[in-house]
Amino acid sequence: MLDAKQIITDLRNLGVQSDDILIVHSSYNALRGDDQITGGPEAVIAALKETVKDGTLLLPGLSYLNVHTEHRFFDVEETPTCIGILPETMRLSEGVIRSIHPTHSVLAWGKDAAAMTANHQKDHTPVGPNSPFREVYRRNGKIVMLGAPLARNTSLHGVEEMMLPDYLFTTNYDYEITLANKEKMTMNVLRHDFSKHAQRYDRVLDILAPEDYQCGKVLNGDCCVMNAKAVWEKALKKYKEEMYYFVDLK
Repeated sequence: MLDAKQIITDLRNLGVQSDDILIVHSSYNALRGDDQITGGPEAVIAALKETVKDGTLLLPGLSYLNVHTEHRFFDVEETPTCIGILPETMRLSEGVIRSIHPTHSVLAWGKDAAAMTANHQKDHTPVGPNSPFREVYRRNGKIVMLGAPLARNTSLHGVEEMMLPDYLFTTNYDYEITLANKEKMTMNVLRHDFSKHAQRYDRVLDILAPEDYQCGKVLNGDCCVMNAKAVWEKALKKYKEEMYYFVDLK
């Protein structure tokens, strides 16, 4: 059995401080490997909160498989996530605020959770200028791939949205949003389109300097902690040099 509290020590060894802002992409199965984690996913989320007890913890709350072109309804309190057990456990845990976006919401807990999720509903795109992903960059936070492959780094969608490559979007749709107070609103949002291109966000480490990231083990999973400012700014520079660097044709 694995002790979830070891996550705190392992992340400290990768440079994470108690007052950091973290956005965490996760794989529970990768963390446990062939073992079990005492307390299960709930213990993992509790350990992540303890890791940044003086800062802010964010996990993507993506729901693009549940909220789609044939079902354009999003309930900020009820719509489940679609990207694994840890985001769904985070969504249901105490003190978490969910940003308002039909497909690319973010779950936040801690010091700056309210401020970082306050304006996502103003965006016309999934990872736009008001998204918590962009706030992590603005506030000098860190991107953590916690057992998750580098290809899942949603922040790079935000960099793409700054450059608007021709492969990025399909069309826009109106979505009916139910807020926490049960009031309704409508959001008109573009959807990403990767039907012809495969994401290659794993290439991000090739453009970062050694001081921009640390990689190692957290429990049984491979983990990489990256400086968000370096990721955004160096990826943006690379997009300007080579628009298709982070994708391959299928």
